[in-house]
Amino acid sequence: MRTDPLFYELFQAYPQIFFEIVQVIPLCPYRFESITVKSTEKRIDGVLEPTISGKPIYFAEVQAFPDKEIYWRITREISTYFEQRPKLRDTEWYAFVIWLDKNDDKGFKKTYIYDEQKTQRIFSIDLIGVLKKLPTNSLALNILRPLIVDNEEEVRQNITTWVEQIHAADLSADVEQRLVMLMAQLIEEKFKTLNYKELCKMLNLTPFDQTATFIETYQRKLQEDLQKEFLEMLRQQIEAKFRFSKRTITKLILRLRQLTLDDLKAMFKEIIIMKRLKEINAWLDSRLPPQQNETSQLANLQN
Repeated sequence: MRTDPLFYELFQAYPQIFFEIVQVIPLCPYRFESITVKSTEKRIDGVLEPTISGKPIYFAEVQAFPDKEIYWRITREISTYFEQRPKLRDTEWYAFVIWLDKNDDKGFKKTYIYDEQKTQRIFSIDLIGVLKKLPTNSLALNILRPLIVDNEEEVRQNITTWVEQIHAADLSADVEQRLVMLMAQLIEEKFKTLNYKELCKMLNLTPFDQTATFIETYQRKLQEDLQKEFLEMLRQQIEAKFRFSKRTITKLILRLRQLTLDDLKAMFKEIIIMKRLKEINAWLDSRLPPQQNETSQLANLQN
């Protein structure tokens, strides 16, 4: 199940959810940002920046699949973040890698990153383990409950209670609606037999026929975000696994952008077993229309 982009939507809608998950009491209100590092055009998916200067900065990375390079990559991204923001270099910071499946976390081998005062800066979070320990009225728990239930029937029996708990959080109407919709998206992702239209009825949201345009726009944006997320993960996988030149990688990304979301998901699974550029091109040739293959052929491109 691919839920990473939904988490970043969730943290953006209500940053307090992040602090509930990592069990930190924030010292001031925070805003959630997704930042592109200018020199490399690489994106740091989640940065929670304080609204009051001098308060800690938090970096968030949600992981739904094994990645042995994740701790090194987040260290590099944090270094680049501060390199480009010299005025913030003395600001306290912490990073949290949130694992949807703790078995995917291979650890940082010897130790996590510490500063000269021996303060731990990078932490690993077992999301499911944390959710199971949160109190029943926790906002984070009730939005993310789809991740810890086992079957569709359990969803049907309890979804009204989960929504009531979200309502009890005393949020603005817009934020409340957005959080409920994100919960519905999580349910739809995990339980494929429950579609969004049915969930709207179950959740007593605004009638579907009155919000069809809004939902269509929202779902289109979600799909676009998912495509960007898979494209970025594929780029990272290709860079980590193959010693291709920058020019080759750039042209590969141009081809990958032409794929549908389903094809990107399939490619993400296949890239793990691929060993040569020729295999990648052959796979792309089988998925892209002939005219796109003719103009984007990389079969003879060498590093």
